[in-house]
Amino acid sequence: MAVTVTPMSPACGAEISGVDLRQPLSDDDVATIYRAWLDHLVIVFRGQDLTPADHKRACGQFGEIGEYNRPKERQHPKYASDEIMLVSNVREDGKLIGAHPDGEMMWHTDTMYTRNPHKATTLFSVEVPTVGGNTKFSNQYMAYDALPAEIKEKLRHSMALNAYEFGTTIKTFERYDRAAVPHHAHPVFRKHPETGRISVYVCPLMTEEIIGLDAAESTAILAEIYAIQGRDEFVYEHMWRAGDLVMWDNRSLLHARTDFSPDQRRLLRRVTISDDYEVMAA
Repeated sequence: MAVTVTPMSPACGAEISGVDLRQPLSDDDVATIYRAWLDHLVIVFRGQDLTPADHKRACGQFGEIGEYNRPKERQHPKYASDEIMLVSNVREDGKLIGAHPDGEMMWHTDTMYTRNPHKATTLFSVEVPTVGGNTKFSNQYMAYDALPAEIKEKLRHSMALNAYEFGTTIKTFERYDRAAVPHHAHPVFRKHPETGRISVYVCPLMTEEIIGLDAAESTAILAEIYAIQGRDEFVYEHMWRAGDLVMWDNRSLLHARTDFSPDQRRLLRRVTISDDYEVMAA
C-alpha cells in the first residue's frame, strides 16, 4: 500500500497512512515520510499496534534515538529505560509509572535546556482520556513571520537562557534554581538546518531571560512573543486515540497539553531522536 500524506490543519500537521510501523520501511517510504515531516512539522500515524521495541525501531529509521535525560531515580524501576520515557498518571504499587502525570502543560519545546536539543519527539498512545489531554502544536515559522519588525531587528543576534526542573508542567515562579537544574543559552531566532527557514526559539515553560536586556524589558518582550506564539491560527490540536504514533519537529514547533480529569487513565510512550546539527542562529 502506498504512503499517503493528508494535511490536517492550515497551521501544521499531516496524517501518514498506508504504513504499518511494525514492519521495516523501504528507503523510498522513509524519504517520503521524512519530507512530509519537514513540510508539515508534525505527522500522525493512526491505528498502530506497537511494542516498545517496535516504537524504537520505527523511530530509528529517521535518526539516532535520543537518550532519556530525566533523572533515573524518578522512574518507576519496573519501567526504567535509557531511551523510553512514560508519560502517564497510572500508578503501580502506589508509585507513578511515568512523568507529567496530570493536568495541563505550558507551551515548550523538548530539551532546549541542553547544548544539543533533540530534533524530534515521538509519542505513542496506549491509553487516553475520553475527554482532554490533547496535545497542541504551534508553528514557530508562522510565529516568526508574525512578529513586529522592530522585535525581529532588536533580537536579531540575541540569545535566551533556557532552564528546566524535571516534572514542572506549569511555571508559577520567576526563575528555576540554575545551580540545581540543566540550563543553556540558544538564539531567540533559529535557522532550521534542513529547511533553512527561521523560527522563534523561546517558550513560556523554559525560557528565563533574553541575555543582554534588563529584566523588565526582557519580561515585556517575551510576554509579547508568547502571546503571538499561542495564536489559534498557528495551532493544530491533536485529539488522541489509542494507537496513535505522533512525531514532531522540536526545531520549528512548540507543544502544550490541555487539562483532563485525574480520574481518567493516560499512558503514552515517548522516544526522541537526536540531532546531527547544533542550534544555528538565524
